[in-house]
Amino acid sequence: MTRFAVALPYSDKIERRLHMAALVFLCLIPTFLLFARGAADVSLVLLAVLFLVRSTLRRDWAWARQIDVAVLLLALLMLVVVVAPFGEYPGKNFARGLIWVRFVVFYAAVTRWVLVDKAAIRAVCYATFAALSVAALDAFYQFFAGYSLLGGQGMVSNGDRLTGPLDRPNIGSYLSKLAFGIMALAFVAREQLGEKRLFLIGAWVMVPVLIVIFLSGERTASVLTLMGLVAIVIGLFISGGRARVLSVFLGAVGVVGLGLLLSFSDRIAGRVVALGSVVSDYADSIYGKLVLMGWRFFTENPLTGIGMGSFEKVCRAQQPPEALEFGCYPHPHNIYAEWLASSGLAGTLPWLVFVGIVIWAGVRLIRAGHTQTVLVAFYLATLNASFFPFAATQSAFSNWPAILAWMSIGCAVAALNVFKRSSHVTG
Repeated sequence: MTRFAVALPYSDKIERRLHMAALVFLCLIPTFLLFARGAADVSLVLLAVLFLVRSTLRRDWAWARQIDVAVLLLALLMLVVVVAPFGEYPGKNFARGLIWVRFVVFYAAVTRWVLVDKAAIRAVCYATFAALSVAALDAFYQFFAGYSLLGGQGMVSNGDRLTGPLDRPNIGSYLSKLAFGIMALAFVAREQLGEKRLFLIGAWVMVPVLIVIFLSGERTASVLTLMGLVAIVIGLFISGGRARVLSVFLGAVGVVGLGLLLSFSDRIAGRVVALGSVVSDYADSIYGKLVLMGWRFFTENPLTGIGMGSFEKVCRAQQPPEALEFGCYPHPHNIYAEWLASSGLAGTLPWLVFVGIVIWAGVRLIRAGHTQTVLVAFYLATLNASFFPFAATQSAFSNWPAILAWMSIGCAVAALNVFKRSSHVTG
């Protein structure tokens, strides 16, 4: 019996073709997220499959041993092997856990293979800037005309929420999550790859994007974006020189702009008042009730949770007092409460380790000097949009929000990796 030890045929030509196909799929995702969610998921899956094909042909699985990917794979293992069999609905839990592998492989592919050179970064930046511009301009049109030019739908929630070309009021989340991640890539292209025009174009695209985020009526997206902007202003100030002058200018413009928005828009002012009411009486708000429900499900099943995708079904089965007032929802609207309720400590602990690893990767880069503080600000602003612990969020496991989150996180981590390689920063 012979042992197969010869590597499968692989050439630079095959590598280029696989990489180009993966890059096309990545470039299409931001636009597909606006108009065809199913196509966005197909693009993500195909990109992941191409990466697995490449890894198989090259016999290169080193990426699976790198610490951030390894803990994600551990979380996946816990979801499938430990959580699913002991969840409330094992069949559904197993299926939902197993298909989560596509996000792990997608993240690894984007950060270790696709976004590693100037041409790829430039292509993804231009494609994403185009999608952000279309989304922002359409939402801006909807704000004045009352309906989307591309989708035809009007504003929702009694005219308080913009949708843009989406069929749901999440245009603010779409813009805020993608904008910071893609600007991190553009900044690296400017500082390390000589693509100064790319970052300038991105800066202009950010103007309508930021305006629409604050006009959207999405309180979470607006607050998280504001936090990200504060981080960027601080990063510019620390950098010194002309960047410090720019930081003061941007800070002043931001304060004046927000003041004018609150003064002239009763709709936005009303949303701010509503946010204040939720924060001041969080425990009795719908968000507080859902988080407490998630926490209760976790305390009843601390090791494995109730299983992925089971939140609403368990809620309806138990008919807890909290559900009688607000009804049962598919998830607790907080990613940490969702992880705890859905996977217990078995799944949540590896996930928290991953979050800590990627955050620390940015924070520790500040020690290398002042130049990269702007990159760190964009990077942390991107992570903040998905990982801020007190935000009311969409489900971490549903297709559209998960694709959006992993696309933005992947871009930010790829930007950090390229910067470290180009500037020979260690650690």
